[in-house]
Parts: sequence; C-alpha cells; structure tokens
Amino acid sequence: MWFKNLRLYRFTETCTLTPETLQEALLKNPFHPCGKMDTKRSGWSPPLGHQGTEYVQAAHGYMMICSKRQEKLLPAAVVNEHLEEKVQEIQAEEGRPVGRKERQTLKDEIIFSLLPQAFSKSARDFAYIAPREGLIVVNAASAKRAEDLLSQLRESLGSLKVIPLNPTQAPTQLMTEWVRTGTPPEDFELGEDCELQAGKDSRIIRCRHQDLTAPEISSHLDSGMYVSRLALTWKDSIHFVLNDQFALTQLKFEDSLKEQALDRDPESAAEQFDAEFAFMALELSALIQALLKASGGPAEA
Repeated sequence: MWFKNLRLYRFTETCTLTPETLQEALLKNPFHPCGKMDTKRSGWSPPLGHQGTEYVQAAHGYMMICSKRQEKLLPAAVVNEHLEEKVQEIQAEEGRPVGRKERQTLKDEIIFSLLPQAFSKSARDFAYIAPREGLIVVNAASAKRAEDLLSQLRESLGSLKVIPLNPTQAPTQLMTEWVRTGTPPEDFELGEDCELQAGKDSRIIRCRHQDLTAPEISSHLDSGMYVSRLALTWKDSIHFVLNDQFALTQLKFEDSLKEQALDRDPESAAEQFDAEFAFMALELSALIQALLKASGGPAEA
C-alpha cells in the first residue's frame, strides 16, 4: 500500500525491535469490534487485512504495522431530537424547567440507550518502522492521529522512546528561501501550490496552480510573509506538500515508479504487498534523507 502522508518520528535510542518481538507485543492488544455499549475501540490488525494473519509485515528490513479503530456513529441531530422530546415531556408532566446539569444527565442516558442501535465505522492507520534509519513513519495527515498510533504502540511495547523528526533549520525558513530564490535543493522542483502566512497577524494567502517564482509571490515575501506549506517534486517521481511541521502530505507516486515495484507478476497478495512496501520504503528513505540533507540534518534531541 502506498502512503499518502508522512509523519516522521525518530528513536532516541538504537531500535532493537525485530519482527518476532514486535509481533509478540502487538498480540497483546488485538483489535476487537465494538460491543453493544462501546462508543469506540482500537487495537492491532494484520496489515494485509482479511488476507493476512501476521500483525507485522516485514520486508527488506522494514516492518509495517496497522492500527484499526472502530467507533459508533450517533449523529448529534438524532441525540438532540430525543433530548428535546424528553425535556418537553418533563416540562409538560412536572411543570418545571430542566436545568443544564439535568439536561446533560438526560443526554448521557439517551446516548447510552441508543448505542446498541448505532452503526459502526472502522478505519485503519498504517505505519512502518525503519530500524536502520532509526525512524517510525506514520501514514497520517494529522499529528493527533499519528500520536494516537504511537500511544497504542507504546502501550503494547511498554516503552517507546521516539520524538518528532525535526530538521536543524526551520522548515518555514527553508521553504521561504527556496521560493524566494526559485532554486530548491538538488533533485527537487517547485510545484505550483504554496501557503503564505504573515508573521505579525493572521493573514494567510493560499496559492493554487501558480508560478511560485512570479513577482506577486516575491512581493508578499518581501512584505514579511513566509512559506508555511510548499508543493515539491522529488526526482520527477514523487509529488508532495511539505509543511511547517516537517510533515509530508498529499503524496503521489508516479505510475512509472509504482510499476518498478513489481518486476514480475506476484504469486499472492502477500508477495505483492511486500514488493510494493519494500520499494516504497526504500524510495521514501532516500527522499527523507534528501530533505534532511537540505535542511542541515536532524535537530539535536
């Protein structure tokens, strides 16, 4: 599976995890669907989904894991409708107003009564561990989703000493300079999208499908604005948006690159997964190292 977002974390100590020890740890917290009275549940699931049984998919030294979560869907409008009916019933029968505290109690009771009838929605979050590079790469668009997965992993392992991967030079400083000069690092090309922010107020300018070297962009930068998000292309094969948190979003791999992952027809879903996973991880490793090199390397812990 091909990641669409990258949240990067690095181990503060040498990573000694192996597929076997990781598998054993994840087995302690497997995913189970929500029961009748559960609002949400989460746990580990085979990366291959229903076609797999192993909780760790290892390939070329990398280890893929998958967190699955499920939550009950109770639309607020439905809960509020039942609440208002109950409030009106009390007011009509007892002739008294319903206070805020009582309304909250009634709302909790309504949610409790509706849970067994609620639909469930499931989602999966993927991450892979790169022991050689000392990294964990999470496929999550938001920091919260990534931190939720890491918290779950920390709980299963008992300890997980990782911190966000931050570069020595601030991403905003780097991106602003690349746009200002029109010269990104070697093997990178500027895209056509960026987001500019003002340092002294809350002004934000979002540029779409524009020449980022145009005078209008330079004028905004000269006025004190800086680049907080920037579309880039690496080696004509991976397109992405880099943001001020040194996270990559909207990843898109060229079809020609994906085709290279399979130099022969896979014999099974597991073989295809492993081939694509290994190829993707190797490419992303090179991309991450190129970004770090352009930004002065990782910042001190």
